[in-house]
Amino acid sequence: MSARGALQGLLTLALMTATASAVAASFGLSPLGLSIAANELSGSVIVSNTGTDEVVIQAKPYAWTQNGKDARDDTQALIVNPPIFKLAAGSQQLVRVASRGAPPREVERAYRVVFSEVPVASSTPAPGFRISIAMDIPLFVEPMVRGAPQVTWRLEQVGDRSRLVAENSGGRHLRLREVQVLDGARLVDTVARIVVLAKSSFVIDLPEAAMGARALQLVGNDDDDQRVSVDLPAAR
Repeated sequence: MSARGALQGLLTLALMTATASAVAASFGLSPLGLSIAANELSGSVIVSNTGTDEVVIQAKPYAWTQNGKDARDDTQALIVNPPIFKLAAGSQQLVRVASRGAPPREVERAYRVVFSEVPVASSTPAPGFRISIAMDIPLFVEPMVRGAPQVTWRLEQVGDRSRLVAENSGGRHLRLREVQVLDGARLVDTVARIVVLAKSSFVIDLPEAAMGARALQLVGNDDDDQRVSVDLPAAR
C-alpha cells in the first residue's frame, strides 16, 4: 500500500470483476477511531447495517507500525468481542475491543481494526455480482505516563524527486488532517491525513512541483482542531 493510500484508506472496497450489475452490502462504523486510556479496560465500536440484506461481519485487529511506510502485522495483543457476527438489515452490533496486557508505561501502542463482510453462499443468489466491503479504523492504547508527540520534519531529495520525512521521538502519535504543502502562495500538494506514530518515522513522496523550491511550508489541523504550520528548508 502506498503512503497516500494508507493515509486515506479508512474505507477499502474489494471489487469482483463482472459485467453484470453490482449488488452491494453496506455498513457503517462509529466512531471512526478509538483510544483506550490507561485507566480503561476496553473501547467499543457500533457497527450498523445500512443495507437491505443481512450481512456477516468479521472484525480482526492488526499491529500498526511505521518505518518510513505503514506496515500491518497479525497480532494477538487485542481481544475483539464478538470477532464475527450476523447483522440484520437496519440493525446494530456493539463490538468491544480490549488489550490483553497491561497498558504501556510511556509509549502508546498502535493498531488497526479491520471490519469486513464475509461472503455467504445463498441458495437463491441475487442477480449480478456482489461487492464485499471492508473498513478499517485506527486504535491506540494510551500509556500510563502522559506525553506528547515530538515530531521533526525535513525535506530530502532522492534522485529527481523530493520527499517529506517526519520523525516522531515522542510517546504519542501526531495526526494532521487537510494538509497542504505550499511553496509561498503556490499549492504543491495536498494530503487528506498524515499520521506519524510514536517512536516512528513516516515518509511522503512529493510531486514534481516540489523540485527546485527554496523552502516549503506544511500546514494542517491537529486533533484539537489547532492549525499547525511547519517551515521546511530546501531539500539537500
